[in-house]
Amino acid sequence: MAAQVINASCTQESDTTNATSAASALTAAQDAVTQGLSQVEALLNATYTDHHLETQVNAMCMHVINAGGKRIRPRIVLSAAQALPSYDAVRDHENICYVAAAIEILHTATLVHDDVIDKAPLRRGAPTLHELNGNHAAVLAGDYLFTRCFALLHRPRNFDIIAELSRTLSQLVVGELYQLEHEGDLNLSLETYYQTIYAKTGVLFELAASAPAFLIPESSAFIVPLKTFGRELGIAFQITDDILDYSSTSDTLGKDIGTDLADQRITLPVLLALQTYERTGQQAQKDALIAAIKQADLDAVRTAIADTDAITQCRAQAQAASERAQQALSALPASAERSLLSELALKAIARSH
Repeated sequence: MAAQVINASCTQESDTTNATSAASALTAAQDAVTQGLSQVEALLNATYTDHHLETQVNAMCMHVINAGGKRIRPRIVLSAAQALPSYDAVRDHENICYVAAAIEILHTATLVHDDVIDKAPLRRGAPTLHELNGNHAAVLAGDYLFTRCFALLHRPRNFDIIAELSRTLSQLVVGELYQLEHEGDLNLSLETYYQTIYAKTGVLFELAASAPAFLIPESSAFIVPLKTFGRELGIAFQITDDILDYSSTSDTLGKDIGTDLADQRITLPVLLALQTYERTGQQAQKDALIAAIKQADLDAVRTAIADTDAITQCRAQAQAASERAQQALSALPASAERSLLSELALKAIARSH
């Protein structure tokens, strides 16, 4: 009996020690990512020239950069790099920070252009660039940000990453074209919706997650699983964005709600509401929803979304994408850094803005 008590006590102590060790490793991994993000932020601020002819465009770009943001894409780059078994901080850290900064600037450039297309007055709670400087200047500032993105990639000098970034940029354009083509398309299929959000959002997450595997030696076996992780994370993230456009407030989001409806973009909450009315034979309700969509009647559309429980259905699809992202990480060795990536997949669907 005494031996059993001793064994139980030893097991408990061992479990406590393991839990403490795991928590310490996770804290150390978080600290390393935080340190990397500070360096990325410094690169974002240092990448602009002081040439007198570029003073105005630099100021406009810094307005967007300094507005902040989640910095989720550089966080993915840093976490993915550190989760790779061949990662060497002395050899790889600086190059990874440059790649992370380049991807964040690419993302920022697309936001500037998106805001012009969407006529959005606010971004991250601040006036958008085109509201302050006009469409022409904002488009040029977005173009200039693309040049800064490629300038940052001079440091790593990795042609695979440049090729991947070029492919990503092409897909981002395709995503916008898909969106334009299907504006007001009340017969939009789920397949087309998912193709669009992959090209709009998933592809950039895919790049952020997989770029370190192109850069860090002996990591090519992890390119495909990291791409899968990034793609599914991006899909979960975009579905959540689409949910928030109908379920949140402008103050919480830092931008106007209902912009998808105003621009006649048929996103998942509306798509599933339409399909639910169709499936349950509620033709009158479906016709009323179609009329509300065409009139951009946000209150009526939100009522239909609530009536069909479309938000719950959307959350289930976002949850499924998040789980697929986490499953893809099983290809990586278990580590605190891998746990950080898994946490990102969870946080993507649990956010309020």
